[in-house]
Amino acid sequence: MNPTADSFLFEEGDAYYMAGDGGSDAAPPRFPYQFLPPQKRDTPYTVSEINGGIARILEGGNTLVWVEGELSGFKRASSGHCYLRLKDESSQVPAVLWKQSAAKLKFTPEDGMQVSAVASIRVYQKGGYYQLDIHRMQPSGLGALYAAFLALKENLEKEGLFDPARKKPLPETVSTLGVITSKRGAALFDIVKVVRSRSPRTNIVVMDVPVQGETAAPRIARAIADMNRYGKVDCIIVGRGGGSAEDLWAFNEEIVARAIAASAVPVISAVGHEIDFTIADFVADVRAPTPSAAAEIAIADDAENRRYFESLRRRLSSGIVALASGARAAFDSLAGSPGWRRAAEIADETRQSLDEMQNRRTLALRAFLDRTRLRLAGAAARLSALSPLSTLARGYSVVADASGATVTKASQVSNGDAIRIYFHSGGAEASVTKVHAETNPAPQTTSLKEP
Repeated sequence: MNPTADSFLFEEGDAYYMAGDGGSDAAPPRFPYQFLPPQKRDTPYTVSEINGGIARILEGGNTLVWVEGELSGFKRASSGHCYLRLKDESSQVPAVLWKQSAAKLKFTPEDGMQVSAVASIRVYQKGGYYQLDIHRMQPSGLGALYAAFLALKENLEKEGLFDPARKKPLPETVSTLGVITSKRGAALFDIVKVVRSRSPRTNIVVMDVPVQGETAAPRIARAIADMNRYGKVDCIIVGRGGGSAEDLWAFNEEIVARAIAASAVPVISAVGHEIDFTIADFVADVRAPTPSAAAEIAIADDAENRRYFESLRRRLSSGIVALASGARAAFDSLAGSPGWRRAAEIADETRQSLDEMQNRRTLALRAFLDRTRLRLAGAAARLSALSPLSTLARGYSVVADASGATVTKASQVSNGDAIRIYFHSGGAEASVTKVHAETNPAPQTTSLKEP
């Protein structure tokens, strides 16, 4: 037995037998199992017999091996058993770490880790393939992919691409959702199913890209830029379904990380399953554990919104009814109190006082108007007595010269001048025949008597 393997992998109490060490304890050789050719068989082999025979051939010799490789697709089942693959640059083999052996691990296995293990080669006859049953396992260094992942993660983190302050908030309402994934993958089906169930009116714009392989990373980065130039989406989901570390590696590429960081539209990263993490997850504005969860994060549930607003409506309606009922009860209680009754009496008395004041003001105004009317009538009578028309009515007349100026003195006219005489009613035109300079004697009043 290799002493390094022994000291590293085997502890006191372990009982693993490694054939080929020699010595008196070596297992005796066994006759190898062989399949019979067709001419020596009466009936064909069944599939189970084939797998059983392969197991007997494979396990007929030494099956305990010391192996080194890179962990890939590590998963811990609810039963406690762990399933994984060990790989190198050109090959891979499935392996299982049973619950009892998994409990003895002194580290947390992660994809990309380089490990050394002591395992037995076994045939899983039901599945028709061979696998390694791992008894002991410990890290032996990082795998190349995992080392590259950590190096890029460290560089981008130093640049601030993971800083929460630069992450954009998701819009409250998404009318058009952008999805960047393979149109043949389950991820697109899951996203569409969730969006249609939550908000059938939401539009979905899909850009079909490869999600694994050498061309995947540049195509994904270009699709993110194209979606931004399109300018009609409110949010972008970038992702794919689960897979091995190699399958998800496109989302660990720097070109994809920088495209997500440069996006003006908020980006949700939905790569793999809940336990999978990629560089895209750290750079994106929001990381979703699965594509379905990404759709749930991006799209509000219309039914849930309706239930929420209906709940608000009921609460508001109940509040208004309760407020009105409380106000009515308070009013009834106040109306029945002595203080309220006295207040009502005071209000009635005040209204009565106002009415009396209004009546007094009306009577006073009416008396004032009557007095004013009498004064105006007296003034009018006095003005009428002083009016020239009143004088004319008593038998006097007014004489004016040709220019219309009133003649008050004999010196204002001469013989032959035309004059106008105004009576109380009508007038006459005349010519001056003689001017008397002396004061006119008082007019004689002549009474006409009947003969």
